[in-house]
Amino acid sequence: ASAPPMFPPGAGAAASSRGASQSHGSLAEFIRRCCEDVGRGDDVDTIAAVTEVLRVNKYRRPDDLATFSEKEAMEIGVPLRLAIAMRKRLSGAGMTIDDAIAAVPKPEPIVPKPPAPKSMFPTLREMAEEAARREETRLAKEKEAATSTWTTTDSPSARCAPMRVEHHGNVTNTRATRRPEKTSMADYRLRRDEMPASLIDELDALRRFLTVRRLGAVDEPIKEVTAMKYEEHLRGLLGWMRSHVKPNFPIEKLTSLRAAFPTPDSRGAQLAFEHIQWLVNERKCSANYELVALRAFIAAAKFVHGGDEDDVGSGDGLDKPYAKLGLVQQLRKISKETGRRAERESPVADARVKWLDWSQYLRVVDALREECAALDKDGRRRSPSAVAWSVQRYLIFGILSCVPDRQRTVRELEIGRTLFRERVASGGTESAGEGESRSSASGKAGEYRWVIRHGPDDYKTGRDYGVRPPMVIHPKFYPALEDFVANHRHHLGEPAHGLLFSTRSGAPLRDKDVHRILTSTSYRLTGKRVNPHLVRDMIITHLRGTDASERELEALAIYMGHSLAMQKGTYDRRTKEEKG
Repeated sequence: ASAPPMFPPGAGAAASSRGASQSHGSLAEFIRRCCEDVGRGDDVDTIAAVTEVLRVNKYRRPDDLATFSEKEAMEIGVPLRLAIAMRKRLSGAGMTIDDAIAAVPKPEPIVPKPPAPKSMFPTLREMAEEAARREETRLAKEKEAATSTWTTTDSPSARCAPMRVEHHGNVTNTRATRRPEKTSMADYRLRRDEMPASLIDELDALRRFLTVRRLGAVDEPIKEVTAMKYEEHLRGLLGWMRSHVKPNFPIEKLTSLRAAFPTPDSRGAQLAFEHIQWLVNERKCSANYELVALRAFIAAAKFVHGGDEDDVGSGDGLDKPYAKLGLVQQLRKISKETGRRAERESPVADARVKWLDWSQYLRVVDALREECAALDKDGRRRSPSAVAWSVQRYLIFGILSCVPDRQRTVRELEIGRTLFRERVASGGTESAGEGESRSSASGKAGEYRWVIRHGPDDYKTGRDYGVRPPMVIHPKFYPALEDFVANHRHHLGEPAHGLLFSTRSGAPLRDKDVHRILTSTSYRLTGKRVNPHLVRDMIITHLRGTDASERELEALAIYMGHSLAMQKGTYDRRTKEEKG
């Protein structure tokens, strides 16, 4: 079955009926405004390329796009985020400046032979030929087996394999750590709705202090997600002060972070130190958890008592920034000692409860593929949302099997921004965005590949390693990926964002959503609670146990965005006997 229109029927006519004052203008002008809506209004090359590719495919006016589908957007190379902006503008949303435009659309000359598309798009002829081949395959497969849902030769079983539910119990009741259960520990953190307005304003100012570049700043900005984690630890410190310090701090006294860091000298670290001791003794927190809390406290101390950033050094330019603050020096000293303890500390979690051999993980991926069919094991048709969720789950596990990266990479996949469909051209290069010629990792001339590309801001260690090498998704997942985009993605709550994956309600996936998908699914199939980050450990442990050369292992470290030393010391989970 064909994909539903990206724009509802009559959307163009409805927009026209509102009067000439809201005319969409020419196709090029319409695309330019849509690019402005997604923050790409100055990208002249993309505007020209998208306009030309739409004209060649018989979309000569904005109203012609009323029947434009997601499948067509993908096949002709229109970025999904831009296509969503087009849909919103046609439906009337995002047209705030249209009322000021009274220009009548002028006829545009039809170019008989279009110029070569920009490098971000495959050749139109190749795309048309590929679309025709897929349509021919789809019709043949429908005639041969009407129960098949994927329109490629690599389709899953006609009926969904029985959902494997091993008798491992409830995943939420399986303990993977020696820490006390959360249900036995009250949440002691101070909630935002309990805070005085002055404290909320101060925490917001701290977040800007940490995440925004400032003239004369001595520290590099951190990620928004890291700043939020720091705030969580500070709310923990303030909540502990309210409920556990004697005499305790009533909420009326917690009007500022200065309550937690009262003086700029070393005595100002007393409450933070006692809170860390409480975390260790009462909450059984690991040394690594302590380190994150201490980083948050150091950041808050700099913010509260830093003063003039031109005077935060020692004066001779040799000491660390903020060395004049005894408070910061004392917290750094505690952090250094905690770091040494973290290196010697055994893991809090029991790896045996979560660990899979690499071959076992790959069998989980294969099992999930068999759960993607349109009919259940009894031949009953499954709901479109159930099929969509199965395909998405298979893709998440599958992409991690060939791109074993942090879960943020999976959550932030977006076609045209971090995920690209690139044609492998002759001479060992493939077409890529921004007009670059990049060396091909695999493939023959005329073929294509799906590849993940990251700039420095797209991954955790980007500040240290810069632009990453392209991360190529294995071709075995291309049919499912393309079918998901064209036919299944919109069944997950009609997502209004441009990210590839969503929750069942259509919202972007959060870190805990990806974590839950992996742990619950792997536990259902194997009895092991595999989490997203552990996949990195599993592939490195597997490869370091083979005859892979040191050069290959170093290339893998660069590929995964960490050092070779971290690969050996942190991710390699082999025992000393296995390493020997």
